[in-house]
Amino acid sequence: MPFESTTTSLLTISLTIIASLAVFLWLIRNAQWLANLLALPRDALQTLLGMSAKLACSAHHISGFRKKRIREDLCNYSPLFKFVSIEHRGNTTLASLGSLISTKAHYDPIVGSSLIPSEQVENNPPLNFPGAIPTSVNLRRSLKTLVRRSHQPIQTMVQEQIRRDAQASLDTRALIVVHGHEILAEAYGPDITANTRLLGWSMSKSLLALLFGRMETLGLADAARTSLFPEWCDDDRNHISLQNLLQMCDGLEFDETYSPGTDATRMLFGNLPASRYALQRKIKFQPGTHFSYSSGSTNLIARWIHRELGGTQKALTFWQQEFLKPLGLTSMLLELDNDGVFIGSSYGFATAAEWARLGALLLHKGQLNRGNCTPGFLDHEWITRATQPNTSNNDPRYGYQLWLNGTRQQASNLPPMYPGLPEDSYFMLGNREQKLMVAPDKNAVVLRLGWSATPYPAEERFGEILHSLPT
Repeated sequence: MPFESTTTSLLTISLTIIASLAVFLWLIRNAQWLANLLALPRDALQTLLGMSAKLACSAHHISGFRKKRIREDLCNYSPLFKFVSIEHRGNTTLASLGSLISTKAHYDPIVGSSLIPSEQVENNPPLNFPGAIPTSVNLRRSLKTLVRRSHQPIQTMVQEQIRRDAQASLDTRALIVVHGHEILAEAYGPDITANTRLLGWSMSKSLLALLFGRMETLGLADAARTSLFPEWCDDDRNHISLQNLLQMCDGLEFDETYSPGTDATRMLFGNLPASRYALQRKIKFQPGTHFSYSSGSTNLIARWIHRELGGTQKALTFWQQEFLKPLGLTSMLLELDNDGVFIGSSYGFATAAEWARLGALLLHKGQLNRGNCTPGFLDHEWITRATQPNTSNNDPRYGYQLWLNGTRQQASNLPPMYPGLPEDSYFMLGNREQKLMVAPDKNAVVLRLGWSATPYPAEERFGEILHSLPT
């Protein structure tokens, strides 16, 4: 055998032995993790891969996050995510465990990111989406976001709060203070800018409620309406009203626990479109009598909007022409499920300033501009209804997809959600401690966006800001 051939063979054998030894040592070091992975039931694997593909695809294409942040955000939920391989190929994101099992998600600029079903959904025609529309309204100018010198103490305060949050591993990514018609202060975490589109998680529920409110203002919807879906016509679900869904007092069975195999994870990370999954839930309580927080309720509202407006194309046109454009929202995106229905429960993205704009809209009772005497973007009466306690027997502290701090308008033995904050304040809240507070008595909105596995000290932080507002 020639010397070169012998050397090559020896080198190949040596590399093989070294690689095998490295794999063996890795297996020993990670034996428990591998055992945990192998022991995961099918639902857990589906959740692990579905979350990885969906969230990574959105974070990469919509928020512009790098691989390191995406990986850290996923591992914030569970260390098991570190074993998932994530690869971006053009507009497709592949999440896989070895070479045996994988899940894909696809990104579209209008639709957002969505999981690709393992089996193609039948009778689901291709969708033609309207392009993004230009708008002449400048959000940051309309809210006067430039920080004035007289408010430098509040600007310094929010920057200091973000610094303290970083020390406490709270990962606050954006903090904005609105007073009246002005943004007094805004600050951002590392690698986050005023142009970064951030996931609101369940703040998206409040966004969808505002979209519904716009329909009501235009005479296209009525919260009292029942007989919502043909699939419900032969059972007690036919008595559920849109208001019941808005207040999450519909009585439907839905497990909101975020664990493998629950309704919440199957709906968001399974093969069935989210709104269609929610449509199949059975009724447990008489509508209007029992509050139960449910992402399924929100996605049923989204499905009703989709049908009422005439399908995906018309719903997107309404969303763009009658909601985004009048509000001057140029970054906001509400992703769709594979039936072309908004996933209103969870997947809204926008810059921090545009999320704050929604809070300002609520603060000013649906009016777009200061001193505007013309009819509002949202009817004043709709805002009043949206911020009233619900009709349930167990917890009235929830309005139209908005959390109510107190229930002054209705007798209740339950304490305020945040005793240290104004009783008339109400909130848009989301997973990983997304918090937007509207405080009418203080004429203020405070927004915090971030990625925290532990509770965010909203009473302390927001209370400090409210105490320092100019009178």
